[in-house]
Amino acid sequence: MAQYHFAATLVCRSKGQSAVAAAAYRAGVRLEDERLGKTFDYTRRRGVLHTEVCTAANDQRDRGQLWNAVEKSEKRKDSQLARSIDIALPHELTLGLNLELVRGFVREKFVTQGMIADFAIHAPGRKGDIRNVHVHILLTTREIAGQGFGPKVRAWNGKTELLEWRKAWADHANRILEREGFEERIDHRSLSDQGIDREPTTHVGPVGKEMEERGDVSDRAQKNRDIKSTNDNIELLEKELAESEQRLAELKQQQAAERMGQIQKTIRAADAVWKKAEERWPSPDRPPEPQPPAPVPPLQPQGPSPYPETSAPPVSAGGKAVSMPDDLSKAQKQEADRQKQAQDDLLAREQKALDDEKNRLQQLRDADNKRVEDLAKQNADRLAALAEEMRQLHLRLDAQKELLARLDAHRAEQERIAADTRRKEEIERQARLEALARASSIREAGLRYGEALRQNYDIRDPYASLAKTAIAEHAAFRRDREAYDQQIAKTADPQERQALDLRKRIEGAEYLAMTGDRIAQQSVIITGRRDSDEAVKFRKRATDYRIEAQDLRQQLRELQLENAPGKDLERERSELQPQNVRRPGGPPPNQYDPLIKKVDDEAKARELAAGKDPERKQQQEKELERQRERGRER
Repeated sequence: MAQYHFAATLVCRSKGQSAVAAAAYRAGVRLEDERLGKTFDYTRRRGVLHTEVCTAANDQRDRGQLWNAVEKSEKRKDSQLARSIDIALPHELTLGLNLELVRGFVREKFVTQGMIADFAIHAPGRKGDIRNVHVHILLTTREIAGQGFGPKVRAWNGKTELLEWRKAWADHANRILEREGFEERIDHRSLSDQGIDREPTTHVGPVGKEMEERGDVSDRAQKNRDIKSTNDNIELLEKELAESEQRLAELKQQQAAERMGQIQKTIRAADAVWKKAEERWPSPDRPPEPQPPAPVPPLQPQGPSPYPETSAPPVSAGGKAVSMPDDLSKAQKQEADRQKQAQDDLLAREQKALDDEKNRLQQLRDADNKRVEDLAKQNADRLAALAEEMRQLHLRLDAQKELLARLDAHRAEQERIAADTRRKEEIERQARLEALARASSIREAGLRYGEALRQNYDIRDPYASLAKTAIAEHAAFRRDREAYDQQIAKTADPQERQALDLRKRIEGAEYLAMTGDRIAQQSVIITGRRDSDEAVKFRKRATDYRIEAQDLRQQLRELQLENAPGKDLERERSELQPQNVRRPGGPPPNQYDPLIKKVDDEAKARELAAGKDPERKQQQEKELERQRERGRER
């Protein structure tokens, strides 16, 4: 997905920086710094996809004239020359869309405020992340006044202005991404402002990446690995806590559902019992329905009847029948009492069964509540333990942050001390190089011959004197080479060793060139012909040695320029090579390979054209002719 990176720095003269050098490096061109009298050549730099200078008037500004004018307008030794902004571009967009995005942002936020913007879009590095498409923007610090520069605008250095630029870049990029149908978005806010509980990492930079590629450990890369491990642990603990809370919620919901089912089951059982009881016995609010009296069996005497069967019942003296005893109503009353007692007993048994069922249900509810409370207590204890673990982890993280801060301070102090030491060593090394250059300057081959001739020439025997002179010259040449070998063996600095070796080779090539000219002249004298085979062969050999000496002198000058103090220390190795074939397990192919190949072909064409320059060839021929004239004069 698209990443947000927006870094703003200042190009300051107090740091030994040059605005012309910064512009040449970012654009990959050759510029001459008129103030320093130096030429900064970055034409061999690969991966520069597009460069452009934007002004309010949309006029074509020459990059070299612009930044030389900036250098001239600043008089102080600690002047702020330019503002450099590095921005990561969305790798999902093509070069054309990224160019449209950069142009719109630069013109809206910088050019309209009176700045001149010089930007360059770079492709990803060959060994880095293929998504690292980025742009370098170099801005002037003074407002435009006519054809020159006016006073500096201090408001451009404010933090509020920088925050506004960062937000504007995110808005511009998100609009383009949304317009092109991409779901990715970038955010200029920090992680804490976004509500993300994660420690941010630091920018490793090209130096740290180069150290990691060599197998060395970079402090920033190691710190980022520690931060990533800590963030992973925190994320894992938060995930476990969320899962525990979710399981607790599901368990509570399940227990509530089970409890509700038990309650509903209990209610249905109680309703069934009550319904059954109502069906058996009427409600006490309404009186029971009267039952018909049971038929009373007829009374029979215990023994044989005292009366004949055909006789009439006994009557009283008044002629009425005699009344029977009241045994029938008493029996009915006893039967009613017996039925009522049986009904009361049945009701008592049913009530007892209902009370027992209620007690059993209450016991089930109590057991269920106790189980829910126990589970809730266990989960609460687990959450408390997790919270304590999180607190202990945060305490350890704070301790680690404090330790990292102390380590960073210590490393910064060590780096400062090391930088001071390196600066002092560099100054001492430059002093040694200058002293060595003064002490061991390249000796002219003719001087060695002149000294030998003065010591050995005798006018009475000129031929023998010339022979002795040649032998003494060769012996002096051998002594000089042995002295160079001893100096090279004693020197520990590889650059000083290389410089001494170049001087040794230059003197050897010039000595052989002079010897070849001398042999060619002797051949002309002996044969009387200038075009003899020996003369032509040795003249050609002397010319080859002289050209070799010139090439070696050029290498020595380049080595001295490379080691000169004050050179910009920032060296980003971003040479790109086409990678059209993806190896198994390797990264996907770079979408900028065709553009990089085109830029490479143009650079090679420029180098080939420089090698075929007629003026340079003519200059070399003139130099060879002058050397021939000096040889003939000697």
